[in-house]
Amino acid sequence: MTRRTKLAVVAAVVVAGIMLGAYGVWWVMRQPMYNPGDLAQMELDAPIVPSESSHWKVEPGVKLARFAVGEGENVLVIHGGPGIPHTESAPAFDVLGNTYQFHYYTQRGTGGSYRPTFDFTESQWGNIQQLEGALGIGQQLADIERIRRLLGDERLIIAGHSYGALLAVLYAAELPDRVRGLILLAPADLVVFPSSHGGLFGNLRDRLAESERAAYDAWMSEYLDLTGIFAMTEVELLDMDARLVSYFEAAIGDKIPSGVSPPPSQIGVWHARAQYFSMGFQHDYSRALGAITAPTLIVHGGNDLQPLAVSKDYERWIPNAQVVTVEGSGHFPHYTHGTHLAPILRQFLDGLN
Repeated sequence: MTRRTKLAVVAAVVVAGIMLGAYGVWWVMRQPMYNPGDLAQMELDAPIVPSESSHWKVEPGVKLARFAVGEGENVLVIHGGPGIPHTESAPAFDVLGNTYQFHYYTQRGTGGSYRPTFDFTESQWGNIQQLEGALGIGQQLADIERIRRLLGDERLIIAGHSYGALLAVLYAAELPDRVRGLILLAPADLVVFPSSHGGLFGNLRDRLAESERAAYDAWMSEYLDLTGIFAMTEVELLDMDARLVSYFEAAIGDKIPSGVSPPPSQIGVWHARAQYFSMGFQHDYSRALGAITAPTLIVHGGNDLQPLAVSKDYERWIPNAQVVTVEGSGHFPHYTHGTHLAPILRQFLDGLN
């Protein structure tokens, strides 16, 4: 074999390795790494008691930032994003603080909660497993269960917003006997993916001016390409995520409410990617939602980017669910329309007793 032939063979092997690696990532992204039932297979350590007033110690070395507003029965509030924590309490919940205590926490990998340090020097598949195993949906659902135990509630009342609503229903589907009531605020169009309703990115694009769409399309192609993220820094990923916020505000023609618009340093860029790997680019969790037994209130914003059909799907999948539309509201009804929403929430919560 000549030297030139040897070099050609080596080059072919390298190219084949790169192609197989790229195909492997593509194949992984087509499959969900989380499936309903995974939480039941996890062995959870007992949470650490007592916890601090500013953090829950959910397991050794893992603290979740938290704050509470009000007094009375516990309601756990799960923020959306993914990776975007709340920094202020919601006005719609504040009004109910005389009879309910709303517990806000920041999901692991985000804000002031536990943010693991990664060493992405393994293979692409090894890096994916490391990230998803540390911050993916399975760990997020396990944290909800750990918090339930810390609160001492046999059954939780949960209020989830956007992506947090997806986590809420997946938890309720896995552990239906541990949930007493669900409030889903503008629930994310992610139970079935790809969505028949356009999905967030498609709905957002429809609201943008024609002159902005080419730049948006280029950004979206980059944002959804997860093959090169392990070579990127957190600063680079944060810049990419900040552009999503800018496009969202351009689409709604307004600023995102301050309570759900944290400083950039609080956004969980690796958290978000872990959720994407958990879900993959193709999944259908809708049948699992049929196991939910808790009464469920679904709040749809009449001016949300997401169509009413998304909330109606949740209503159809969950046996004891009802949709209420808050006219004039967008994606954050608990922050922007608190006066209108509070009595609806009180009637629902009081009815759980």
